[in-house]
Amino acid sequence: MNSGLNFSSNGEIEERLERVPTGIIDSLLMGGIPRGSVVLLIGDPKSGKTTFITQFMYNQLLSGADVIGLLVDVARYEFISNALDFGWGLMGYLNDRLHILDAYTQRLRGAPKFSFTEEVIPDIRDTSHLIDVIKDLTTKIILKNPEVENPPVIGVVSSLTPMFFETEKKQIYKFLEDLKGFAHKNKQVWLLEMNSGVEEPQVETIIKAIADGIIEMKLFEEDRTLRRYLRVYGMRRTRHVLSWVPYDITENGIVLQNQSL
Repeated sequence: MNSGLNFSSNGEIEERLERVPTGIIDSLLMGGIPRGSVVLLIGDPKSGKTTFITQFMYNQLLSGADVIGLLVDVARYEFISNALDFGWGLMGYLNDRLHILDAYTQRLRGAPKFSFTEEVIPDIRDTSHLIDVIKDLTTKIILKNPEVENPPVIGVVSSLTPMFFETEKKQIYKFLEDLKGFAHKNKQVWLLEMNSGVEEPQVETIIKAIADGIIEMKLFEEDRTLRRYLRVYGMRRTRHVLSWVPYDITENGIVLQNQSL
């Protein structure tokens, strides 16, 4: 597995760059993801993408950021319950700094509703409405923090994959372009989860081209054992390590294995 660094053209700009520490892969990213980025988290099923998403969300809440979570393929009560398996107590942040957009309940007609009061997305195919909801939420967050310029707002989508089953591809591309423009303007960081190998290669290529960076998670078979690796590539406005890096999923979440970078 080859390694290398992607150097920015201006080291001074690099030093001034505002970053969002992930608490997971910061050693690969010069300290974190640049603010104003939409990052694609793509990988094999069961490679730990949802764990990565949840761990990232919890770390942001601990840091004081507001977090918007768009749940497309998992019920919110299940998402919150699964987080508790790692000791990540999301419940205490609901209706305060954790804003759950439920696109799962209505997508699975007749699915049981939960008693939280967060917004339910009635139709995931209406991507314009989805962007409007994200903009409205951001406005509410800004208004409750009038003394803070560009208060930290982090967003995650778990996951993009089911959207392709019900929504026209061009609508999804437009949603991602609109989200990227909004994230850039408001210095937000969005992490978009997606399974690899489900859509046609050209669809993955388009999504990767829209994103400001990619985190890829893979399962490799070595000595008759499945081992987990991740890598970062195409991350704009920052230097980053390009090598495949082994990681484990522990009781505390995702942990990179010891390495020399």
